[in-house]
Amino acid sequence: MSSFFLLIVSALVFFFPVNVSAHSEVRIIEMTSNGFEPQEVTVDENSSIIFFNKDTKSRWPASNTHPTHELYPEFDPRKPIAPGESWAFKPKETGEWKFHDHLLPHMRGVLTVVKEEQDENQKQVDLEPDILSTTSTSIAEKNSLMDTIKNIWSDVLSKIKDIFNPSKPTEKNDAVISIEDFKKLSYDLQTKELEKIAEGNGAPRAWQLIKNVFAGEGGSSGNIHDLAHLAGILLYEKGGFEHITDCGSEFAFGCYHGFLDKAFAENLDHLPDAEQSCLKLGPPNSGPVASCIHGIGHGVASFYSTNDVEKALVTCRKLASGNEYCFDGVFMEFVRSAPDTFFKSDDPYYPCNSLEEKYGYAYSFSCGRNQPSLLMSRYKKGFDEVVGVCTRASSKPFKNACFESLGFSLAATGDARQIIAGCQKIGEDEFVAKCIKAAAGELVFQEVPGWPETSKEVCSGVSQGQRECLEHIERLIKEYHKQTSFNFRNLKSGEDASSYIREQLQVCYDTGGRDGCYKQAADALYNNLGLAQTLELFKNNEEYPEVYARCHEVTHYLSRLEYEKQGSIANVYAQCDSTCHGGCYHGTMEAYLKEYVDGDANLGSIFSTVCGKSQDYQKPIEFNECLHGMGHAAMFVTDMELMQSLQLCDRFSDQQHKERCYTGVFMENSSSSTSFDHASKYIKADDPFYPCNALEEKYQSLCWQYQSSYFSIISNQDWKKVARLCLQIPGKYHDRCFRTIGTNQVGFTSSLEMMKKDCDLMPSEHFKNVCVAGVVSSLSYRFVGETQKMIDFCSLADLQNRESCFKQIGSGVLDWNTDRDVAKKECQKISDPAGLSWCMSVI
Repeated sequence: MSSFFLLIVSALVFFFPVNVSAHSEVRIIEMTSNGFEPQEVTVDENSSIIFFNKDTKSRWPASNTHPTHELYPEFDPRKPIAPGESWAFKPKETGEWKFHDHLLPHMRGVLTVVKEEQDENQKQVDLEPDILSTTSTSIAEKNSLMDTIKNIWSDVLSKIKDIFNPSKPTEKNDAVISIEDFKKLSYDLQTKELEKIAEGNGAPRAWQLIKNVFAGEGGSSGNIHDLAHLAGILLYEKGGFEHITDCGSEFAFGCYHGFLDKAFAENLDHLPDAEQSCLKLGPPNSGPVASCIHGIGHGVASFYSTNDVEKALVTCRKLASGNEYCFDGVFMEFVRSAPDTFFKSDDPYYPCNSLEEKYGYAYSFSCGRNQPSLLMSRYKKGFDEVVGVCTRASSKPFKNACFESLGFSLAATGDARQIIAGCQKIGEDEFVAKCIKAAAGELVFQEVPGWPETSKEVCSGVSQGQRECLEHIERLIKEYHKQTSFNFRNLKSGEDASSYIREQLQVCYDTGGRDGCYKQAADALYNNLGLAQTLELFKNNEEYPEVYARCHEVTHYLSRLEYEKQGSIANVYAQCDSTCHGGCYHGTMEAYLKEYVDGDANLGSIFSTVCGKSQDYQKPIEFNECLHGMGHAAMFVTDMELMQSLQLCDRFSDQQHKERCYTGVFMENSSSSTSFDHASKYIKADDPFYPCNALEEKYQSLCWQYQSSYFSIISNQDWKKVARLCLQIPGKYHDRCFRTIGTNQVGFTSSLEMMKKDCDLMPSEHFKNVCVAGVVSSLSYRFVGETQKMIDFCSLADLQNRESCFKQIGSGVLDWNTDRDVAKKECQKISDPAGLSWCMSVI
């Protein structure tokens, strides 16, 4: 026995010599229900730290970043510390090491290790007296020396075991685990599995697995949020800020939090990079951009260890835009992670009131938005109590945000009646409406099960502001690309196919085409009728508004599906025609280039060769549609990157071919109805003239032409407002802008009378002529071969506008056929002598 004891002592001396410098010490950090005490410790490199668990539940101190602990991997006991137990750690690396509790990651601290000052009179000292000298509390209370030795010896045995039983390296396995099998794993094994997937299949694949496994679950806390954290860390490690676009708002922004925690682990030098990456997610102030900048706030708060809120807020002010979202992230992180000592249990308005005294209302709304969560989660106040706190608030911004936050908390119930009843307890109509709107939006945002129906039911619970509430959830659905399922049925035996397609499209028409409805409708139509038959039915039913409105979008989706089946542009094009503005051609090119990109091929090397030559086509319009479709496709496969798409168009050697390609790019950027699954990144809510005002001269002409489509969207098709915006662009591009007002008429209405009426709204006869010509140009592309439709429109035009109208018919029929004799025969269908003459004059 004595020999074994000597062996133990020898091992301890060998692995952990007890001679330490006179400046060295042992510091004890207590783990209590309030966090780490003290929260910040500074020691020299020869000191030791003992983490003593005074809590009633297990604790697990470890270095950042949660949950990988990779900042300082050795700073990790690799297991929970039971109540009354301790863990000893001897840091060997100097620096500032942020740490947290792995089981309670909101509890954090900072360990600073400095170099020891050398002393000529260093001497050997006994370890036990040194421990005793560090604290006036007895060794029994702080955990004894034997506990420390026990932990050390456990580490020694572990090291010896590793020496004699080295673990075998795991073989790389590219197969991704199934959802069912992943759910069966423990949390620790789930993290290891995600790390393996990120290594073998890429970090985005790991993040996608988390989204698939926990779809529909809130994940604001617990393991789901932590796994999302890990996904964010992996995304940053594998791709830097380029991968921030892979994160999303799922699971209470967990991916953004982990990503930015990792990015800001050591300093805030990358703050501008983070902001620029966020701004690529969509228009300023859109949901995805706001969510990302909110994540920056979390990262900034974590950098300051959630103990200096003012420094964190000042850092948010360095952002060029979106400061409010950053503030919100800061306050949310403080509510989740700051020690109890930061707040005041006897003051329900702190720190909001203190900040308001110092900075006015600058932070009141963001702080108030998070205060109910603090009161209910930290101080266990009931809902009615918090309603009272919000009601008594003297600050209007705080009060508004406070009642909104109550809506967020009620949304967690997922019960419309309970949400409405809770909000109505507030009493005042103005604030009841705010609570209802916030709750409905949160149902959508968190995708609470049944949210499509429940969110609308919640909005119906208030008379004042019901419309605003419904518009709010529609905006969230669009901005966050939330998808709902629609009931599309199969074609019955013997059923009239025309009635069938109108019924299916009516579903989307009635809902405004939200939630990717037309994409789902296209799947149903393709499975039941195929591409060619659906196109023919569209052509025969285009006079019905439910078909006319968005059949262009549907034809995009149909031809993508057909290309996936055929794998041949020629085979798909053989079925395409100009029905619904040639969307079939566009979708084919999108699917082809997508296949090419997925195969890791060099897209630029083949881009200009895909359409071949104009001589390969029977009709010029088909070649033009291919070139235009290449622009759409470029945006589709580059994830709506405008400049990258334009540069692909520049691969064409012929200037006219380049410009045809530009038209597809700018149409996709400004107004494409197929952008539900790849929204435009290059529009700004506060600058209707962007991106045209920021592009090279060679792109501006066509950019301004298609920016008119964006003007119509933001003006809600108020054509007088669109005209006023057109007049504000550079003068040399006015005609292009007004021409698009005309071409857009054919997309917004099937009524020739309405098209003429809208052109009459233009501010001068010149611009009326330009608008009228635009209408005819669009009719010639949407209704190939239907000369009479153009003639009917021109017959409605005022006398002073007819010349430009009939001349455009001549230009349009030339696009159908290069044979001028054939084109002249089309002109000869015009009964009006003057109209015939004008048509013939351009052939």
